[in-house]
Amino acid sequence: MPAFRRVASLGIALASLLVTRAEAQAAPCGRVRFVTVYDSHGLTAFGDRLDAWLLAQKDAELESYTLGGASTEWLLTAKVSRRGYHYHSCDKSPIQARVRLPERKLRAPAIDELLAPPGTYEKQVVLVGLGSNMPGEPSLQVGNVEQTVRRIRSRPNTVCIWIGPPSMRKWSPAFGDKVYAMLHAGIKAAGDDPKATPACHLVDSRKLSAYPDGGDGWHYGFFPAGIAAATKWADGVTGEVEKILRASRPTPAPMAKNEASTRQPPFLTPSP
Repeated sequence: MPAFRRVASLGIALASLLVTRAEAQAAPCGRVRFVTVYDSHGLTAFGDRLDAWLLAQKDAELESYTLGGASTEWLLTAKVSRRGYHYHSCDKSPIQARVRLPERKLRAPAIDELLAPPGTYEKQVVLVGLGSNMPGEPSLQVGNVEQTVRRIRSRPNTVCIWIGPPSMRKWSPAFGDKVYAMLHAGIKAAGDDPKATPACHLVDSRKLSAYPDGGDGWHYGFFPAGIAAATKWADGVTGEVEKILRASRPTPAPMAKNEASTRQPPFLTPSP
């Protein structure tokens, strides 16, 4: 019997240790969680620049997925990319420069895997950068956008931002208009009140980017003009994201007369 008790005690202690480790892994490492999901544009300096800006925000935690070849349905079907990259700031490792990323397969996270449970963070901001890969007529993708936005919107204290495709030489202006009409329609369909805040904020990257001379006409690659163009596009997007987040910040509660009025918001303030 004593031997049985020792074994039972050891089993309980081991189970306790495993639970403690699981809790530690699940614990947030920031008060504001940023999630980015890119297609192959995220494999360029654009992804480097935008992720670095998000991670620099005060109390930020960043989880970033780059999925080469991804289109609007990937977060619903969890397809596998042949060229993927996953980064989570809780791992305490630096962001890898995209130009040096090894080629590796990565499964797209299902949308419910991507989102944190309610109450885990003060704010969750999901940035979806899909829409450059159109398998067929763009209008057929409306339902995928709607379902994705509805899932994101179902989580409390979560801001949805859809980063539309940039200017590309291989796209005619008319085709670009079709893609953006699809994104607008999907986001509109996910909203319940047309007079309320959009179910997801759409950033029109065409207004913030210009495809450079050279390249493949699609990607903002790692050549001097491509890097400069990708950086300029990313800076334009961060400006729009900052406006959206400032507008979505809750009104602070009235402070007592003797309370300092220098309280800073939990995001949009660079870390020291």
